Formats: sequence, structure tokens, C-alpha cells
Amino acid sequence: MKIGLYLDEISLQVLKKGLFVSCEPKDRIEEFAPGLPEQRMAEVGEVYLVCNMSNEEQGKARLIDAFTTTFGDPDHRILQLIGFEGNPEKFQEQYGAFYRRQFPDAILSTETELFVTVYEPVKDS
Repeated sequence: MKIGLYLDEISLQVLKKGLFVSCEPKDRIEEFAPGLPEQRMAEVGEVYLVCNMSNEEQGKARLIDAFTTTFGDPDHRILQLIGFEGNPEKFQEQYGAFYRRQFPDAILSTETELFVTVYEPVKDS
């Protein structure tokens, strides 16, 4: 089991209900953790210990998919996972607005590479 999936309370609730999907510009991830996207893609199927932001154990999650896509031509998987299937324009509008609120000085372009991870909760038997 891997250690290191830290989620805020809203993300923890999303994971507990089913799937948790993370989508972030790859360059931003590489800036803080060089090589992490490639490492995660090699770890699909691994189980992670999930902790809250206070480092308290909250359960386990399995990484079921990890891939890159672009903001301008999003992969159908991300569109399906977050409810924008067949509507990349709506994804770009909604994700773009979210990202601008989170990072007002950052710019998303059609070429911006996004790194996506998908986790499912793991129930202990």
C-alpha cells in the first residue's frame, strides 16, 4: 500500500460516494513534484492510504486510472467522469472558471497538458 493521498473534506466526501477525479495542469504538478505524473501512471491499480489535511487516516483508495490530456482537446474519459460527456466546450468553460478562481495568475491555453487521476474507495474486508 502506498502512502500519500491527502484530501480536503469535500474531496473525502466525494471519494466516499464513489470516484474521486483529480485534474490539474501537468506543468504545475511537475513544478512541485518532478516525475509524479509518470510515477502515478505506472502505479495504476495500487492502493493508497487516504488522510485528511490534518494527516489523520481516513481510509484507502485504489488508483484506477491516470492519464494526460489537453485543455483544448480533453480526453473523453475526463468528460465522462465529471459529467460533460460529449460537451468539451462546457468542460473548458467550467474547468477554466474553476482554475481561474483557484489560480488567478495562471493561464490555461488549448495546449495546456492536464494530468488526470481517478481513485475509487477501498473497503476493508
